[in-house]
Amino acid sequence: MFCTRCGQQIPDATEICPLCGREASLRLDPPPPAPVTAPQFHLPAPLAPIVHGPNGVKGWLLVYCLTLTMLGPAFVVINFSAEPSRFTNPSGLMETIRIAYGMVVGILLWTRRPISLLLLKVYFIIIAAQFALFSLDMVALSLRQHSSVFLAPTFPALAIGAGITLLWFAYFRKSVRVRNTFGANL
Repeated sequence: MFCTRCGQQIPDATEICPLCGREASLRLDPPPPAPVTAPQFHLPAPLAPIVHGPNGVKGWLLVYCLTLTMLGPAFVVINFSAEPSRFTNPSGLMETIRIAYGMVVGILLWTRRPISLLLLKVYFIIIAAQFALFSLDMVALSLRQHSSVFLAPTFPALAIGAGITLLWFAYFRKSVRVRNTFGANL
């Protein structure tokens, strides 16, 4: 037999090692019984969302951001140089404020800020309200003059702008790129 402490060979059935003076065998106490607990169920860790399809500010999303941040301000500058008095009336001033707000929304979309979709909703609401107010103003003018003002060049242009805005609204509502980029659609 071998001493479990010093590893030297000693006579069989020896309790104390004559070489090291310690117990020749180790007595292992049985491990304490494991406490009985109710079984615990662990939910699987949530998987990272799998992104299928386009992602990032590219494609039509980039076109929209460029339109809001660059073409909108260019429109204001062109209108201001053509008709400076337009910005002294309330509707021209509101148009300028809307375009400035659109620039902020475009920059936030471009930089992929989480609040940008909420601000974009507000932007679409502002455009819808502006179109509705302008349409009501045209109806009132038409009734006052007893004529068809809807054939004036400003109304069809505004209607085309409203249609384009509806297309953009549908894009932000259904686009896979928007969902993958911002985590949700409009």
